[in-house]
Amino acid sequence: MKVLKKARGIFTCCLPRHDEDAYLQPLTLFQPRTNGSIEEVLEASSRAREECWQRIGSLEPLVLSHLVNPALMGGPRWPAMRQAFRVVRRPNGNVIIASDGLSDPFDDISLGEGNVNGFGLEFYIETPADEVSETIHDIKQSWQFQLLYTVSQLAAGHGGIRSIMDDMTLLSTEAEGVNDTIPDEYKASHVNSAGRVGALLGLTELSSAADLSNGDSDSVVPDKVEGMPLTDVLLVNIKLLTLPELKLITDQGAEGRKKLSEAFTGSSRLVSSMRRKSQIEAF
Repeated sequence: MKVLKKARGIFTCCLPRHDEDAYLQPLTLFQPRTNGSIEEVLEASSRAREECWQRIGSLEPLVLSHLVNPALMGGPRWPAMRQAFRVVRRPNGNVIIASDGLSDPFDDISLGEGNVNGFGLEFYIETPADEVSETIHDIKQSWQFQLLYTVSQLAAGHGGIRSIMDDMTLLSTEAEGVNDTIPDEYKASHVNSAGRVGALLGLTELSSAADLSNGDSDSVVPDKVEGMPLTDVLLVNIKLLTLPELKLITDQGAEGRKKLSEAFTGSSRLVSSMRRKSQIEAF
């Protein structure tokens, strides 16, 4: 319960103050598509995610995971207790690190009771290849992985982020625990006085429709994972923010998130980079 309350506090900036409990609805409201066994659905879910990432890049065969599951040490529980992350190397030179397990079916709910694909989403962060290490071990020490991990844990602890995403489209958060992985030369521009890093959640490709019509569907990150066996699963982008961009959201809330979404354009729209110029001067 303490973890849930802490996570809700982190996402408070995204919730209507008067009715935030309305978003914490049971996921069994969704209608599942199959009556297969838990093991079959778990395998089908993993396979659908793999096929999704393989369509847009080269999926690393090794899975990023922990020697000891954080849930066993008091951390939030993922649906099937399988907390993992995948690495995708794209033809455009970028690298994607993605959560892999938030959309697993719940292993403590039988399919006859209305199981679903977990929390209904997976998070990912895309970054230039030259800003992240080549090795899997070193990737786990990067700010990109730590930001992804922190947001994923917050979502798992909250439990109802999918409902908020469906209603609001764009969310934002200030992530703790990322500060130590930020290079010293970038801390002044990205880490606030509380030691937190800002992130915008839920940006999507502006060019998706055009690319799809031209037969270039493999060149964009889809909004959803196709072929999930139970319920729809969103792919949620995490966009690193500069301090001026974070302040815009702090000052203006949803309107600030909308302005930033409109300011982030071009091929780098979904890309997180310490080197990019802040977009705040556009306002």
